[in-house]
Amino acid sequence: MFDKLPAGADAYEYWRQKLNDDMVEIGSVLSDMAFEWAWKEGKNHFPPEYFSSKVNKDAFLKHMVCEYIASVTPAIQSIADSNLKRELSAFAEIKPHAIITTNYDKFLEQVFEGYEPVIGQTILRYNTNSFGEIFHIHGDVSKPTSIVLTRADYEEWSEKKKYVSAKLLTYFAEHPVFIMGYGLGDPNVKSILKDIGELVASEDGLIPNVYQIIWRPDKIEKHPPDQATFAVDGKEYRIRAIHTNDFNWIFEALKSQSALKSINPKLVRALAARTMKLVRHDIPSGAVEVNYETLEKVADEKDFLPTLLGITTVNNANLSHPLTITQLAERVGLPNWHALNKLINRVKEDKGIDLRSSDNRYHCRIKTGNKASSMTRKWSHDAVSLFKKVSSSEEYELAL
Repeated sequence: MFDKLPAGADAYEYWRQKLNDDMVEIGSVLSDMAFEWAWKEGKNHFPPEYFSSKVNKDAFLKHMVCEYIASVTPAIQSIADSNLKRELSAFAEIKPHAIITTNYDKFLEQVFEGYEPVIGQTILRYNTNSFGEIFHIHGDVSKPTSIVLTRADYEEWSEKKKYVSAKLLTYFAEHPVFIMGYGLGDPNVKSILKDIGELVASEDGLIPNVYQIIWRPDKIEKHPPDQATFAVDGKEYRIRAIHTNDFNWIFEALKSQSALKSINPKLVRALAARTMKLVRHDIPSGAVEVNYETLEKVADEKDFLPTLLGITTVNNANLSHPLTITQLAERVGLPNWHALNKLINRVKEDKGIDLRSSDNRYHCRIKTGNKASSMTRKWSHDAVSLFKKVSSSEEYELAL
């Protein structure tokens, strides 16, 4: 990327040395260099709207950075490493309420299909009572001008982070929070945790429901400390710590057991947003007619609201195991049920368990008539996940 700028890649190394590897200051210097180059030889490399006094001059460097990050972000389908694929699959099955990241890339959107990206300061205007968002609090590659890169960006972020922290407090207060890929020396993590800690920390500085996952490449033989400590402005805070050299067991432990894992998060978000608008705006403003008898049933009968919304409690096999073997084969990506039958037999060979021999999490038999032979076999959404792993030769465990 830097070979396009005056003096090429050497300029980057020069400024790294001169500015003692202060990446924020380096970003500010490179921003000026990119600006000068863009208005001369590099004009054809940028959108025409950037060449306006209404656009900040750092847009050119941010555009170059985002183009580069987008070009090196791998497509999840192209990942060949079986261990990494297994880890990503386990990660995706967590189905977290929300994800907060400072990363600019869009790889998480590939892992968590259906999750909605929320970019930068947009979070200040966003309804955080929803489900299935990825908060890119430092911007992302889809909008280069949104990313936090230069000294001015970080100063602006510092001014607004308390508002962002306040918006995120809902998640910290109502859900367990797991910090992955960040150290407690990271200023972004410390600043947000400090703001949260001021509100929810116990007298001894412990912030409940917050866990830091600490990667240890070495084999962990001794029991490490189960808390991590950091200090900000002379005050000490503590959060719980989990040390590991293998993320898989953590992802499996956090794996969603909810039936919502088979529902597109977009549907859940739309339902929640419409309900909130109805309760907060439409009914109080008189924009809709209210059937108070129906509202009383919603308040008094716990099963009435799901019925009203078209959601049914899973209490029979047709709902928990809705797929025929042909439909199951299609979901797994196989040409026909014969190919799926081979995978069932492979599971039997691998684990010594014939999934068809009992009613279980993946399979059940449903009576269709009075005769003993009148029955059909049905399969669950969990069976889809299982046979996708078997088909791609990933490691798997049965949970009957």
